[in-house]
Amino acid sequence: MVRCALLALSVACGALSLSQAAAADDDNFSTDANIITALDVSSSIDAQETMLQVDGMAQAIRAPEIVAAIQNGRHGRIGFAVFIWADGDFPELVSWRVIGSPQDAEEASGEISSRVRSIIDAPTRSVGSLTNTSAALEHAAQLLQSSPYASKRAIINIVGDGEDNVGEDPRRIRDELVARGVTINGVVVGGDKNVLEYYRHAVAGGPRGFVLSADKPETLVQVFAFKFMSEIALNIRHQELPDRM
Repeated sequence: MVRCALLALSVACGALSLSQAAAADDDNFSTDANIITALDVSSSIDAQETMLQVDGMAQAIRAPEIVAAIQNGRHGRIGFAVFIWADGDFPELVSWRVIGSPQDAEEASGEISSRVRSIIDAPTRSVGSLTNTSAALEHAAQLLQSSPYASKRAIINIVGDGEDNVGEDPRRIRDELVARGVTINGVVVGGDKNVLEYYRHAVAGGPRGFVLSADKPETLVQVFAFKFMSEIALNIRHQELPDRM
């Protein structure tokens, strides 16, 4: 199923390139999308699960089909940032950078993997242990404001395995972001049906916003790959996206 979905998305992206190539420009500060991904490292996510999230993201972003989809866009590049979250600090695994080539993707992938290991191995834990989803969305909103790249599309991916148990309901900041045209997607790690519904109703939103569930560690790479492909392909409709892989 996943391979068929990825193939369909690749074909869709390829079709876009015919019309978009003619519109390409040389503006180095414009991207086809600015994409932020937030990875949950609260106490319900152990070190092994954290590394599964990180490795899944790192492998997906450098996949040839994803790089090809990026290059098929009008500008041929995306803005890309990654941070981790719980209820404390929000360390960035990747500060804002452009991905527009296989080399860019490899560098971003390596940065994700090396940075998270230095945080996990640190003697003190500054990111906290509870699940503050609303704060993660607020931090993502601040990151979007600080992006050095102009884009008509802004996407936030929230990855987690539980409901907010610290701050206010995330619906307020979610609705504010959606009102500004931001798309918020979710990946629920572990496949809990209650958490999946929570993400659908309280976290995800905006144009083509969707939620995917990864109930097995080995599916995370496929889920991330599908997510990035769907975010890059402008003509994918929400109802074409499965909620589980």
